[in-house]
Amino acid sequence: MNTHPAFQQFAHSTRNGFEQFQAYALIALDASEKLCALNFGAARTLCEAASAAPLAQAGADLEESFAKQRETQGQTLEQLGSYLQQVNEVVSGAQSEMLELGSRHFEDFQASMQSMMEEARKLGSVEAFQSAVAEPRSRTMRKAA
Repeated sequence: MNTHPAFQQFAHSTRNGFEQFQAYALIALDASEKLCALNFGAARTLCEAASAAPLAQAGADLEESFAKQRETQGQTLEQLGSYLQQVNEVVSGAQSEMLELGSRHFEDFQASMQSMMEEARKLGSVEAFQSAVAEPRSRTMRKAA
């Protein structure tokens, strides 16, 4: 196992990326399950409404049958409105969760990049110092030879 801080930070960033991907996948799966449940419920309701719709019978009062059909259609439209509202709630909830997760991930990424830049800046100044110290030694060795 390598204990160099840069490798540890890289491993942490990689693990964090996988965790973020898993969190996105879980949000999408949860939203898909909710949408499937809504779709099955809507299909069941539609089938029930279609089977409960009165059929026009020959010789029956047309005005009464039209009134029943309007009532059934009104209920179906209300159910459709409710279905669309629930779909909107599921989609907007999943979207807000993903945006929140994305913003947290971006903040973590920013902090990680900032610390890596600080490490690189420190290493850069150390290397510059070492090269400045090593240069006079090589000159003195050449002069001695």
